[in-house]
Amino acid sequence: MGMKVRWWRWRRNPLRRRSDAVEAWVVLVTSVVMAVGMPLAGALSSVRVGSVLLQQRQEWHRTSAVLTEDAGDPGPGTYARTWAVVRWTASGDSVRTAGVRVAAGSRAGARTVIWTDGQGRLVSAPLTPGQAVALSAFAGMLAASGVALSLLAGRRAVRTVLDWHRAGLWERAWALTGPRWSGSTPDNAPGPGQEGPAVPPP
Repeated sequence: MGMKVRWWRWRRNPLRRRSDAVEAWVVLVTSVVMAVGMPLAGALSSVRVGSVLLQQRQEWHRTSAVLTEDAGDPGPGTYARTWAVVRWTASGDSVRTAGVRVAAGSRAGARTVIWTDGQGRLVSAPLTPGQAVALSAFAGMLAASGVALSLLAGRRAVRTVLDWHRAGLWERAWALTGPRWSGSTPDNAPGPGQEGPAVPPP
């Protein structure tokens, strides 16, 4: 009995309205798309992020830089690193400068190691392989969750519109049926022996 009630929207019966069939198809389509789209979006996002991180590890490299100023001494309760301006030679023998974190107390002329990309621009240190795997997996989870939330929100919006439509049908049906209970029958109300509006199961 429970299965019959659960699948009543898919069976031809006098209680099924057109909006019920539409809702059943929307639920079916979104469920199929979710089952296929979530793992697909997650896999594609994970592969894309992993590819970018792998390219960074391959193209970014350590570069020797020279401090152009003395680095300040660490204050009480601070880390033993501070900001200072360094200079390095990029591709094409162009000289570049930028502020980076260096060991506190370093003097001008001391050397430090920075990371640069293929064009000699300053970048942060690339992620380790373990960090890259974790970030790729997290990106995949976010993509899959985004697909699921989008589909659920769309399905909810369609159902809300259908509920508004069904509420309007119920109001019109009640306008015909209600007066019969109060003793007054409008001209277009169902007469004796005639059936009123079908009431679908919940």
